[in-house]
Amino acid sequence: MATTQKLDPATEITNEIIALLEKGTMPWRQPWKIAGGGVPLRHNGERYQGINAFLLGLRATMMGYSSPYWMTFAQAKALDASIKKGSRSSIVVYYGTARKRGAEGSDAGGDAGDGDEGRDGGGSYRFLKSYRVFHVSQIDGLDASYHPEPEGDPSDGPAPIPEAQAFFDAIDADVVVGGDRACFIPSLDRIHMPPLARFESAGSYYSTLFHELGHWTKTKERLDRSFGVSSFGNEAYSKEELCVCVSEALMGQRMGFYADHIDNHAAYISSWIKVLKTDTRFLFTAAAHAQRAVDFLVAASEAGTKAKGRSMRQRDPVGGHNERVKLLGSSINAIGFAFIALGVVRPIVDATVSLDLNSLIYLVGALALHGLAHYIVSQVEIDK
Repeated sequence: MATTQKLDPATEITNEIIALLEKGTMPWRQPWKIAGGGVPLRHNGERYQGINAFLLGLRATMMGYSSPYWMTFAQAKALDASIKKGSRSSIVVYYGTARKRGAEGSDAGGDAGDGDEGRDGGGSYRFLKSYRVFHVSQIDGLDASYHPEPEGDPSDGPAPIPEAQAFFDAIDADVVVGGDRACFIPSLDRIHMPPLARFESAGSYYSTLFHELGHWTKTKERLDRSFGVSSFGNEAYSKEELCVCVSEALMGQRMGFYADHIDNHAAYISSWIKVLKTDTRFLFTAAAHAQRAVDFLVAASEAGTKAKGRSMRQRDPVGGHNERVKLLGSSINAIGFAFIALGVVRPIVDATVSLDLNSLIYLVGALALHGLAHYIVSQVEIDK
């Protein structure tokens, strides 16, 4: 009796990607926004990461799905919903952990994109597992909250996107804006970017900037990512580019931008097909590297934002001096007004017609204090 050999998840996924690439398309390019910013979500709102975020985002792009939510058959059933007849499920993978015979227990890991398959130490090993999920558009009977409306206009135009600009500005990277070339120069640890005005959309600009920042993370002092000596078109170069393009897709999901900025489109696709056919699991390795790059840059931006906040709270020397000068001048001026009150109001209250000596002293003191206050305020420095 003939048996059908079951295809392992890595090979199944890689073959699907290769088939799309051989058609001349990069399936992770999505020139429109979807609800939730584009990050695929589990039924409980938890984000998918790594290879699963990439794969489900790819499926959403191909099928034109707008909602970010996915769930299993059992999860849909628990919500009193039902899968539409003829719906095709999508694969989700994760690493399980098993111990050698005689060792105690076993457990399951997270998304496959969070790490690499192999030994886990302590007498255990990791293996790739998979299950199937359905997009909410393939499910009847779900609450309307699973179908949020897409956000914003897909065309950002040439104007900066404040949230994206703030995110990138907070990263402590040397970015030189100008010229007509986008690249990362490892020897200088510097990124060169054309100005925003030269891009068709702000989304293309920020996606290109993130692409170069993805390369920026590969250095030894950051993520130490290397596939060997790299030159244009060779295997090491193609692997690095694939990792960065996946990281670009993952960040695009988070921030709602996209780009189609790769100049030598056919050459990239051809080199990626070669890499994936040679190693059917490299896509998983690429996704793991890509997620690390995204996490590194998100952490770098958050750290930069916090440092900037602390800096703003700590007044600069000139600003601190000026505040103290103004406070002293205002205080002395207030005392002067009090002297005027004592010199003018007191005789009126006492029903005296003429000002006595004490009143004159108060008035002269008030004038002196006002003069002193004006002199002090004049010492405010201009921050040049």
